[in-house]
Amino acid sequence: MSSRTFSLANLLSKSTRLLVIQPLVGIGDMLWHKPWIDLLASRCDVTLATKPTVKATTIFHDAPAGFQILDIDRSQRGTTGRHDGILGLFRLAADFKKSGADTALILHYSSRYAIAARLAGITAIFGYGSSRSRWLYTAGNGLSAEWRQKHAIDRMAEYARLNDFALEKPVWQMSASAEGAGEAKNLLADIGFVSSGRGRRPAPYLVIGVGAMHPDRQWGADNFAYLISSLLTHQNQYRVMIMGGPDETALIEQITAQLSDRHSVAQLTRVSSFTGSLSGAIGLIQLSSGYIGNDTSLLNFSALLGVPSIGLFSQARPLAYSAHIIALDVLSDDDYGTPGIIHKITPKDVMERARIVLSLIHISEPTRPLYIS
Repeated sequence: MSSRTFSLANLLSKSTRLLVIQPLVGIGDMLWHKPWIDLLASRCDVTLATKPTVKATTIFHDAPAGFQILDIDRSQRGTTGRHDGILGLFRLAADFKKSGADTALILHYSSRYAIAARLAGITAIFGYGSSRSRWLYTAGNGLSAEWRQKHAIDRMAEYARLNDFALEKPVWQMSASAEGAGEAKNLLADIGFVSSGRGRRPAPYLVIGVGAMHPDRQWGADNFAYLISSLLTHQNQYRVMIMGGPDETALIEQITAQLSDRHSVAQLTRVSSFTGSLSGAIGLIQLSSGYIGNDTSLLNFSALLGVPSIGLFSQARPLAYSAHIIALDVLSDDDYGTPGIIHKITPKDVMERARIVLSLIHISEPTRPLYIS
């Protein structure tokens, strides 16, 4: 397919249901695609086919009534899913057919999803395209080979431009679900993170995100403990919520043990931790005054929630798609990707940036490029 057969924008008015296939495994990947999926969901009924690891139900909790999610069940951590193998391909096609979609938009280069859409009888199939699979697509313009190496945000923006559903100024935003916000408010009341005035509103606090799947993205217990200790010692405005997943329990215990050695019981009442549900974490971030943490999905959630978010970038260059993401001017371009380079960032560096950001924060419009490459 060398040229566009018809544009997605023109087709949506006639479409019964649009199947959007975004099969990447990371939560950040889905958050980066969100503005365009939001746009499509505002124009027609959408079934979003994606992997459970991206937590699409949480991300799109407030989507329009016609929005549905179809789980792609493929191998995770060595286990075989029902959509793997030849039989899995036919199961996937059957699930695509059950969605009732007559148009498919594949935000990926894999031919597997195009074949499944064909087998499902979907008549209009858009996709990124490749030399091997362009014959599978029946509509739209694919991406040239050079876009394979681009960041997911820029790739998505270019693909949307080519197929007439571009966003002049993409807006990355979301809100906590009612359940998540309620869980957060209840927790804050239980731990005493409330103002002294009437109404027991949440007191100002900062979220410190300590999680990181890759060791070279992990800042470490010593650095986090030193930073939190500095926050407790040098300011009285903010309390501190240490946040991580269940896998970070031991790390959080190390941090709190170091804090216990340095601070009085009275000072430690200004510190708490959370390793609970994702919806609860999002609720807590939304109610916070700021976020500081490793380059993880929680940092991206914080940006979409509109919270000033200081990111500790080390293995990838700082993201610039949101003005709410604040990078540190510590590492050089040649530093990123170097093993252990995150430890070149000191608690003093972060503390100095936090003082500037949290005393007089001003959010401006994001600038191009969307991603610093």
